[in-house]
Amino acid sequence: MWGATACKRGAWVGAVIAATTGAATAQPCGTSPDAEGAPLYPLPQDGKWGFVGQDGEWRLAPEWRQARPFSEGAAAVETGAGWGLIDRSGNYIVEPGAHDADRVVIAGEAFALSPYKPMSQGCSAATPEGGAAHYVTATGVRWSPPGLSGEEVLDLGSFSEGLAWARVTRGKKSAVGWIDTSGDWAIAPEFHAGGDFSEGRAPAAINDGFWGYVDTSGELVLPRKFLLQDAGRYEGGLAPVRLNDEAGYMGASDWAIEEMTLPDGGTGSIKSAAPFSGGRAAVQPGPVWIDPEGTVAVNPQAGARLSICNEARLPSYQDGLLPLVVGDGSNICGNSPDISYEGPGDPRSGPQSMLWHLPWQRDKLVWLDTDGATVIDSTACRRAPGVAALPATTDGGDLAPGAYRMALSGVVEGDVAPQRADAPCNRSEFEMDGNQATNAQGPWSLSLAGVANWKGETVDLSLSLGLPKGIGPGRHEIGPTSAEDMPSAYLWMSVRDAGPNAPRPATYTSQGGGSLTLERRDQTAITGVVEITFVSRDDPADAVTLSARFNEIPYEAGAEVVLVKTTAAVTALDESMPDDPLINFFTPAKAVSDDQTLTLSLGKFGPKIELVFPAGHEGSFEAGPEAPVSVSFAGVPVSAEGRLSRDAGSLSGELTARLGAHEQVDGAGTVTLGFSNVPVEPSE
Repeated sequence: MWGATACKRGAWVGAVIAATTGAATAQPCGTSPDAEGAPLYPLPQDGKWGFVGQDGEWRLAPEWRQARPFSEGAAAVETGAGWGLIDRSGNYIVEPGAHDADRVVIAGEAFALSPYKPMSQGCSAATPEGGAAHYVTATGVRWSPPGLSGEEVLDLGSFSEGLAWARVTRGKKSAVGWIDTSGDWAIAPEFHAGGDFSEGRAPAAINDGFWGYVDTSGELVLPRKFLLQDAGRYEGGLAPVRLNDEAGYMGASDWAIEEMTLPDGGTGSIKSAAPFSGGRAAVQPGPVWIDPEGTVAVNPQAGARLSICNEARLPSYQDGLLPLVVGDGSNICGNSPDISYEGPGDPRSGPQSMLWHLPWQRDKLVWLDTDGATVIDSTACRRAPGVAALPATTDGGDLAPGAYRMALSGVVEGDVAPQRADAPCNRSEFEMDGNQATNAQGPWSLSLAGVANWKGETVDLSLSLGLPKGIGPGRHEIGPTSAEDMPSAYLWMSVRDAGPNAPRPATYTSQGGGSLTLERRDQTAITGVVEITFVSRDDPADAVTLSARFNEIPYEAGAEVVLVKTTAAVTALDESMPDDPLINFFTPAKAVSDDQTLTLSLGKFGPKIELVFPAGHEGSFEAGPEAPVSVSFAGVPVSAEGRLSRDAGSLSGELTARLGAHEQVDGAGTVTLGFSNVPVEPSE
């Protein structure tokens, strides 16, 4: 179950491990290097995987199709070319190119497993499809154990305690034995299956469903016969086993944990068990994670706090944290995808293993600590990859540029210490108000995030301050959210990891009370002080007082489209719609790019204008049926001319489209539009 399987890995039959010559590479495996640096954890973003620290901030930017956790300073990652190994800096130890014979198929898309097992005692066991099984050192040196020369090697295990299992062919079947660090057989291949050594023992089977534990000489040490149905590795003197209808944990000589102790002091039977890691082990029913005394220590789904998207999976702790795929939003995973498995069958795949994908309709990856608290959330705001955290205060203790602080009192209390506004959650940005708003005049919104306490619970809070069009420096009264000419605000809070049935705070709004003093407000940043009294939308007696100071929170410009000129029938059309200005046809703006084309859409519904440029185009252009640039109005090809500029990933420019007789336009005419700050998005 947790070791080498008995199935034959046909893809490697005929792959013969060649002997390695020279004494210099005789024994590269067997010693674990000293740990260097803080742990790194795989995390997805927009379909790519990267690595974050325990603070949730990117250390290696998300650029890989698949990724696996680090072990001994190395991690397996996949690109379009295949799998490779990287070091902690993201440099390749082994260039991508290999695949494993086993695959997980999700909604029809196949993902090959990594052919590289986690680095252990200085080496990674590599089992590439169509190639010879071998080991790779932390420096990328390939080593083929000389004692396996001439063998048909079907699979290799990781080194642990100086030994590694290997599966080789024996006639029409296969067998497992263990090699030592010299690459020679230490335990002859006479077993049906086997696993890694730990605490002087390794699980071994003589037939399917007949497991026991052997010592480093290959002798059975527990139980007296090979009669366990399943057996996993030891950690801390405990090993998961199944005997007849009982599952639990064996100690050195007998049962150590046969039942789990529940939080209410009662007990519960164990239906299945996984090995311990980091002082926690997954068991069913649940799943829940128990401590070495058998007490439930982590129950992510208690009180509907989290919803695990596949309860059959029993992931293990990695570097002190537990990875789980759970529901996003209200902790609802949504539609379940079609998941199947292809290949000879690897114990690292299957419905009980960690699925390093997020295929549910509404899901996310979280990492929990040993108390069950969420430490890393894939959906949380974080700085862009490569952007270092900046100081929140100056040497004199004042707020640094781009920093803020908040304080709350009432039913919600908290003192948000000075924080940087680097994260996407914290911003000052333009808000389109109809189609007459501009980046220069607003309106604007200011969003700041923090943490507070509500009825003994830790809550994430978000302050959203709306600024009316044209507001400038000075003191301004806070108005109700219904007021269009006064600043107003919302205060949202959410209990961390709260499920759909968990109690949650109300939404609070400004009702008129407090003030906003702006010291700076322009297209670069905003600085000021705010004092607001918030009232619950559900209970007028439920109030929260918030004060905040913010210093040079960076401004984010928004996309704009302006109507420059119309002629003939287009002018008549505009004049015929006093309550629905023509500019509404051509907003909002969106730009999408791939390797071949850049598509600029002015408008979302109805008679929008859409231009398709060759990728990388910039400067003046002629557009039409015979031109390199195509243009359409309401889906009908037309002609146009104009210019296109690029700046920091956004588009600006102007175009004049010549519109002929059309169901939307009674006759011919032209429309000239200006556009700016249109971000270019990658195509999906």
